[in-house]
Amino acid sequence: MNKMNPSRIPKIPFWLLRRPTQFSIQEGYTGDIEEEYAELALAEGKCKAVRWIWFHGMAAVPRAMHSHCVWRLIMLKNYLKIALRNFNRAKLFSFINIFGLAIGLSVCMIISIWVQREFSYDRFHSNAHRIYRIERELFRDNLYSRWPITGGAYKQALIDDFPEIEDAVRFWRREFSIRDHQEFTHRQSMFATDPSVFNVFDFHLEEGDETTALIEPASVVLTRQNAFKFFGTDDVIGKSLMFEWSGQWVDFKVTGILEEVPGNSHIKFDMLMSISSYTAERFASWRSNYLFTYVLVSENTRKSDLEEKLKTFVSRRLEPVYGDLLSQGLGIHEVLKMHLFPITDIHLHPSENWELEPGGNLVSVYMFSSIAVLILVVACLNFMNLSTARASKRAREVSLRKTVGASRSQLKGQFIQESLLVTLFALALAVVLCALSIQAFNRVFSENLSFRLLYSGNSLVLLLCITIIVGFLAGLYPAFYLTKFEPADILQGGPPSGTGKATLRRTMVIIQFSISIALIIGMFTVYKQMRYIQHRSLGFDRENVILIPARSQQVTQGFDSFRNDLLNSPNILSIGTSNDVPGEPFYSNTNFVNPQQPDDPVITIVLLTDHDFVETYRMEVLAGRSYSKSYGADSAGAVMLNAAAVKRFGWTPDEAVGKELSFSRMKRAVVGVVKDFNFRSLHTEVEPLALVLYPDYINMVSVRIVPGDIHETLKLIRQKWESAFPGEQFEYGFLDQRMDQLYEGERKMQNIFIVFTSLSILVACLGLFGLAAFTAEIRIKEIGIRKTLGASTMNVTYLLSKEFIKWILLANLVAWPSAWFLMNRWLQNFAYKTDIGWVVFFLSSFAALMIALLTFSFQTVKAAQANPVEALKYE
Repeated sequence: MNKMNPSRIPKIPFWLLRRPTQFSIQEGYTGDIEEEYAELALAEGKCKAVRWIWFHGMAAVPRAMHSHCVWRLIMLKNYLKIALRNFNRAKLFSFINIFGLAIGLSVCMIISIWVQREFSYDRFHSNAHRIYRIERELFRDNLYSRWPITGGAYKQALIDDFPEIEDAVRFWRREFSIRDHQEFTHRQSMFATDPSVFNVFDFHLEEGDETTALIEPASVVLTRQNAFKFFGTDDVIGKSLMFEWSGQWVDFKVTGILEEVPGNSHIKFDMLMSISSYTAERFASWRSNYLFTYVLVSENTRKSDLEEKLKTFVSRRLEPVYGDLLSQGLGIHEVLKMHLFPITDIHLHPSENWELEPGGNLVSVYMFSSIAVLILVVACLNFMNLSTARASKRAREVSLRKTVGASRSQLKGQFIQESLLVTLFALALAVVLCALSIQAFNRVFSENLSFRLLYSGNSLVLLLCITIIVGFLAGLYPAFYLTKFEPADILQGGPPSGTGKATLRRTMVIIQFSISIALIIGMFTVYKQMRYIQHRSLGFDRENVILIPARSQQVTQGFDSFRNDLLNSPNILSIGTSNDVPGEPFYSNTNFVNPQQPDDPVITIVLLTDHDFVETYRMEVLAGRSYSKSYGADSAGAVMLNAAAVKRFGWTPDEAVGKELSFSRMKRAVVGVVKDFNFRSLHTEVEPLALVLYPDYINMVSVRIVPGDIHETLKLIRQKWESAFPGEQFEYGFLDQRMDQLYEGERKMQNIFIVFTSLSILVACLGLFGLAAFTAEIRIKEIGIRKTLGASTMNVTYLLSKEFIKWILLANLVAWPSAWFLMNRWLQNFAYKTDIGWVVFFLSSFAALMIALLTFSFQTVKAAQANPVEALKYE
């Protein structure tokens, strides 16, 4: 019978028929298929033969899939057994490999959860992509300032002028004294807002009607927790709360119970009051800026288009009232610009001044993300380094497997799958470590991270991909390098030696320690800056000052008696009052005008103080004098300026004394100039500030005490307070703690740097420890011969250690430039900062070298002290 040419057989069904026999002898089976196809084609025609082979080819698919899966499972089981045996045979190396990679992955998980939380702010609002905050930018005297606050007239004018704006809402930060059901007085912070707050934002009421809750004047909604605080029950709808309003107690009606505001909102509150409680005239001014205005734009509105239209708003609405800003022939658009700031960007791009809540820091997000990546790189390099180093010990195993019939492709699959199994096990361990450590992370760093965030984004998928890639790369060396040699060559003398593998391992160690040294430099730099912040003179003495908030008019009316009574104690040095104190995030400001230059007003922060405020804070008077009750004219309206304000007016301190300034249609005489003091954080330069004598406005009481028994002094102040002001709750804080809160983010960064740098060093040292043990193991015969010929333990230790020392020294040279660049950029966030200095680099390098020496010295000394007889017997 003529045998048909196999090339004429349809290839696809023929291939499908061959698949079930891929693990058996195929030649005979293939010949039978060809012969039967040819006979059928000759007997009944080619069409029927094609249908026949396609039918049998498709019928073979399930059998092929079953065969493939069974064999894969058998091989996977075999590879798992081999991996477990190798793990058991080299417990130390396996532990270092898996634990080191697991640490890197778990750190990456925790930081990715934190980063996701930072980027999630305000995204829970269903209309988040359409909500913007109205902000203005001012450009004057080559100075730029961003103003997130507006006047009360903006809201309705924007709705009237732009059909793209569907709705708007205003927030006004307020603070009132409120009496609870037990007649105790509490100082409560809240926002006055429009009824549209529930339309624009996804803030909701658990009880009450959102459409009417904040329409009527003297209406208030509060959280269930606040309801229990003020009423002792949560059944409060329709009940009244007593507010101190303009010196009188006024009933506010509770109209709703608020849902808790999510933690990832930049607007946080537990009480809202109706903004209609104030008269419409209060919001008629364009220049009284104290409100945060948010707008909801229609779908498909382009931000850039609407901002272009806002220029007409500036020209028509604002230019007539801001004409005094237009000096030196500048147009209004060169001085004042309006912007739509996306609500989802506010947390990570907060305004330096007048922000609702302390925001996040995009630099910190990038920095911690970089740290996570760097630690993961260290862990991955460590894993690949040790995996490739240990793989060379399996050369004989590879040869024996090839001798008994294993193909090179099977061996490649074995090594790669073994490596993937180990990395997946490390990932599983990392998930466990992350779940166990995230609560500790929250407690130590005052965070509120949830492990669920890891599954809400793509972080886990990304980490799984990274893990698989690392496992694949780590398995490439044994898969391609060890399998290319002939079994006879390996069994006779092992695979050929070369410098390629050592160079690769050396490069990996240098990269690992370069990253660790860079992190150490960063840690020392952050620590140095924090020390600078804590010890830099702020222009006042922040130690031993107790701050007591004043909640009601009762404190103002009886304060003189309380002050005199308290000053009789030797533990009390002085007492001052003010509307604000250093460390506050929000200050009132106004325009101070020099009558000689009325067209050039100076925007100045205002602190309303009493006669003793400057003395209590121990501020330095550069010129003139402080306030004094001996000068009756002071009470008529005296002002003290800081040096920054004097400089802005173009005076010297001596020239400023006696000058007359006007603000709010009142004239004030400058009686003194105080040295600049940092009432904000050191991130910003000192702004112009005026201390205005106004002893009747008491919002905060500052008490300077004698250092010593603070507990007894506080007990005394509490007794005097409760005696002078019955029903007023006594609360207190410390000025130094308030100032420290300004740097909470930097302090958190310092602590995170310490923890994660330590973990990076731990992972790098685990790898170095493993490499030192591996080096000592493969050179054990050389060590025995050298000791037999008279080498001392010190000589052998030096021999094994010198290469590692060279690697660490080279890593320093790689780390220094990048660390200097990055930390110098970070320091630019501070207006007042330390310098990095060579000491930081020296200490970092010395610390890294000492840690490395301690790591590998154990293995090198152990190998050097071994009995040479045992070493020479080793095989």
